[in-house]
Amino acid sequence: MFRRRLQPQSEFALASIADMVFLLLIYFMLTASFVNQAGVQVNLPQGRSLQPSPGQHSITITAQREWYWDNQRIPKERLEGYIQAALRQARDPAARTITLRVDRSVTMDEVAYAISLIAEYRGSVVLATRRP
Repeated sequence: MFRRRLQPQSEFALASIADMVFLLLIYFMLTASFVNQAGVQVNLPQGRSLQPSPGQHSITITAQREWYWDNQRIPKERLEGYIQAALRQARDPAARTITLRVDRSVTMDEVAYAISLIAEYRGSVVLATRRP
């Protein structure tokens, strides 16, 4: 009589893994857009950009002239040290970008001070604005 050879199946169903990866991707995309909004509240100026491009670090200046580095309050005098340390460690151009979140009532003197420090250490600035 004929005997059947039993061979192990080497196929693996990838459909369920693809579904899980897709769901995880959606989850992280949704939560990543909300993470940047948490922290110090400022009344941002209005802008036309619909595509935000946040930097790796952020500087926030509130209406009360309080300075924050990555949502941690710091004295204005220590800002240069934070910028210098962050830009010294940055290797690629995207890591050399700092987001500037400034309340609408803050004078240009404060904004110019922050931008000049970033430019001094060859970083680039992204100004956070609110949508119309």
